[in-house]
Amino acid sequence: MPSAIGAAWLIGEVEALTDEIERVCPSLFNEEFRYLPESVSSMPGPLSFDINPFMREIVDCVDMASPVREVNLMKGVQITYTTALESMLLYLIAHVGTVPCMYMTADKELAQARVENNIIPMINESGFSDKIRSSDVTNKRKTGKTAHHIQWEKGGYLVPFGAKNADKMRSYSILALFKDELDAWPDVVGKDGDPDALSDARCSAYYETRKIFRGSTPLIKQNSKIYKSYLRGDQRKYFVKCLHCGHAQALRWSGTNDKGAAYGFAWDLDEDGILIPDSVRYLCEQCGGPHYEHDKTTLFDPDHGAEWVPTAKAKEPNVRSYHLPALYSPLGMQPWYKCVSLYLEAWDVDQNRVKDVTKYQVFYNNILAEPFTILGSRVTKRAVSSHKRPSYRMGQIPNDYADRYSGSKILFLTCTVDVHRDNLAVAVFGWTVNANCYLVDYWRFEDENCETIDSPVWDQLRDLIENRVYSAGDGHEYNIMITGIDAGYCAGTVSRFCSDYESGVFPIIGRESPGRKQRIQEFYPYKTQSGLTGFKIWVDHYKDRLSSVLRREWHEDGGPQPEWHFNAPIDVTDKQLEELTKEIRRERVNELGIVTYEWYRPGNARNELWDLLVYGHALVEVLAWQVCVQYYELDQIDWPKFWEYLRNYLQG
Repeated sequence: MPSAIGAAWLIGEVEALTDEIERVCPSLFNEEFRYLPESVSSMPGPLSFDINPFMREIVDCVDMASPVREVNLMKGVQITYTTALESMLLYLIAHVGTVPCMYMTADKELAQARVENNIIPMINESGFSDKIRSSDVTNKRKTGKTAHHIQWEKGGYLVPFGAKNADKMRSYSILALFKDELDAWPDVVGKDGDPDALSDARCSAYYETRKIFRGSTPLIKQNSKIYKSYLRGDQRKYFVKCLHCGHAQALRWSGTNDKGAAYGFAWDLDEDGILIPDSVRYLCEQCGGPHYEHDKTTLFDPDHGAEWVPTAKAKEPNVRSYHLPALYSPLGMQPWYKCVSLYLEAWDVDQNRVKDVTKYQVFYNNILAEPFTILGSRVTKRAVSSHKRPSYRMGQIPNDYADRYSGSKILFLTCTVDVHRDNLAVAVFGWTVNANCYLVDYWRFEDENCETIDSPVWDQLRDLIENRVYSAGDGHEYNIMITGIDAGYCAGTVSRFCSDYESGVFPIIGRESPGRKQRIQEFYPYKTQSGLTGFKIWVDHYKDRLSSVLRREWHEDGGPQPEWHFNAPIDVTDKQLEELTKEIRRERVNELGIVTYEWYRPGNARNELWDLLVYGHALVEVLAWQVCVQYYELDQIDWPKFWEYLRNYLQG
């Protein structure tokens, strides 16, 4: 690698480039030479920044004549980020040629794959394959390309690196450093500290000519690296001009102007409550004029006045930062209606509350390109006490109340069981349309040794499942429709009990998160050693949802209950309800320094009702999957069809 003398020489060479070579800025160079094949782009053909004009200024920051030294891009999805990053590299490789570059992402294997699968094909497709050349011209067997190093004809090179190995890069002096998906990086590397700071140090020899690019979708606000880097810069936003009044503004999800008028995104729903895609529009913050998907091309066009505007003073000279939400996704890529659809899956518009905190974080990170703040860590006693209903007691089915406030009568009952050495915690829940929940019964079947099938507690459970009939005041009678038994403890005994039933009684296993090679889903079937079907449940998904449900307030004079709402009988004890409040959502840092969040139970606090409620919600979705996918042979759960099936079942 270059010595200090060599580094100084290279700085001089780079500065001289602006005089010695024909001046072409990075964006124009790419428009002249770069070709996007169909294998890497939904818009194949010669690259044009007319499609994504907001990226032109960002790409041009890497121009060796530009005074910009650092660029921090906090971005959403589908905004042509990868194409822009690769365009910067192509300019340095094929036009400048002398610059030592480093590309970094979370781990080295991923970085090497990006070079092999994206950057090398880009060089070849753009007609510059001859630029890759070994510096050892005496050895014809060397091609200039290995898995760890790529060289090109003017002496520059590119090394892919992983943030996990940032402590091993001390031998490198780098002029152009590209840091990809920064928020997925570990916070620390061994005893060496922050990999972001460690990698910055590789540019010390080129401090006055360095080019550092950070790009990432933000994650959790408390430890978001890209958010902190964004705040260091001048916080540029892409302003567009209203097509009606000419007012310049950055696109925002929603807001109210100084006249009290709403602006941002608006949409309409059909009579079934389904989003009408063509209705999605952006309302000007000044005049309220609507802009639709087909207006994007004009809105984003610099010839119509669109431009990047700094909104803060940078903490250091020549440091720029950019905020680019998915709201700017070009025409033909992610449409506005998809952004609205993701929002409606996560946010309860009628109740103005979070519906699904996991989906809400994804919306916040991927669409708004904003770091997410954890909404709360614990459900309070006061909050759960508000869910008591004077209209019914334990063992009763409150059909009149449910029909009035929850959208239907109780349609079916579930039973969930938490197995312990000396007791079975057992809960029966009733469910209405939209998965509104009523606690019907809650016991502990106790014995000194519940681990064997001979314990009398299993006979008590069998009697409940097979013989217990619940009667409502309107004459409807209910048996338990589906039962889930936690098999995390005494799996053999649970499997033996469930094997006595052809259907409707399943072992279930809670998982805090899906396995590393499994796709993310709320539940999935598995086979026990005896061949019995059970279900693995992603419990943290349901806990995130239910914590929001239990915290939200609802009053009888406020109209129908929102979906998933929880109801408890008036005679449920405070001690029982407090089991819903024991777990805390806390931060967890793994061995790589990556921060995630988990639900944690302090000490030996009793939290069985919380677990049983989680399993109950999972069983509703298991039952819907059985009806829609297995019985009706649909591709996925159709909730309206599922509720119609249950209404017919109840009436039959």
